Amino acid sequence: MNKRVESVDVLRGLTMAFMLIVDNPGGRMFAPFNHATWNGFTPTDFVFPTFVFVMGVSMFLSLRKQEFKLSWKVLKRFLLILGIGWLCNWISRCVWGGGIVGLENVRLSGVLVRLALCYGLSALIVCTVNHKWLGWVAGAILAVYSAILLLGNGYVHGPENILARVDTAVLGLNHMYKSDNGVDPEGLLSTLPAVAHTLIGFLIGKLLVEKDFRKMDAVGTLMLVGGFLLGYLLPINKKVWSPSFVLVCCGAATLLLSLFHWLIDEKGVWKHTGFWKVFGSNAILCFLLCDVLVWTMHGSGAFKAVMDFLGRNEWTSLLYAVAGVMLIYLIVLPLYKRKIFIKL
Repeated sequence: MNKRVESVDVLRGLTMAFMLIVDNPGGRMFAPFNHATWNGFTPTDFVFPTFVFVMGVSMFLSLRKQEFKLSWKVLKRFLLILGIGWLCNWISRCVWGGGIVGLENVRLSGVLVRLALCYGLSALIVCTVNHKWLGWVAGAILAVYSAILLLGNGYVHGPENILARVDTAVLGLNHMYKSDNGVDPEGLLSTLPAVAHTLIGFLIGKLLVEKDFRKMDAVGTLMLVGGFLLGYLLPINKKVWSPSFVLVCCGAATLLLSLFHWLIDEKGVWKHTGFWKVFGSNAILCFLLCDVLVWTMHGSGAFKAVMDFLGRNEWTSLLYAVAGVMLIYLIVLPLYKRKIFIKL
């Protein structure tokens, strides 16, 4: 399995396309795409975490080519994603603030920052720990995090939450996400279960390469059921990235990947996957283009005039988000046709 695995690209692309819709609404969010306010979940809550899971799968596919040894390539990828994440955070603060802001006001967490940390820490683990122990490592991380949540008011939706207190103490309020009662959805402590999430994706990638689909389906089902059962003790919550949320998301993603692989790579039943592969083969570039689109439209008189003409409601917001996705698709499509894949 040395060539690109189409099912992985399709799942990554499907996830990225929906991330772009959710991240770039034209105003009031289309109701079905809202996140859960706190405990519980909506389908939208699984979009970014599924991308993290697929990153773990892809990590196995890429690192096996270098025999799971740490290299400058791994470090460079980590530093690039981290640096670009911080740069995007700074530009966003400048755009929304209406002028240049100092570095003391730049958010240090965020989607790309979480991706960088999950990639870097997981790569360090998988390149230094015998793979037969990785499941235990992921389980230990989730067990420790469960104790942190239970003992530290981890389900309180406010600044007294242990996650908020650690982020405030280490990062400072100026460097945090500011609109969720002090709980940063990509904060420091919640990166721990996100690393376990990535490691689970890595192990599923191993099963995918070994074509052990029965075990994939069994593991996926056990995680899904186990996650819902654990939810009675530790509610499913994306914003704290609870262990039950990790299991439910990874279980669902595993079963979906297994189904995609059977339909696309094994049986060839699903043949027309090009649209999703355009997003999946240049996912980070698509994400960055979404940010550029948001920055460009912010404060645009033409954008405001069009939205006022159409009427500012959920449906025009959805229309704008879908139009943005299609614009990004048209920009990236020539790269896909020429087999140019931007890798950090």
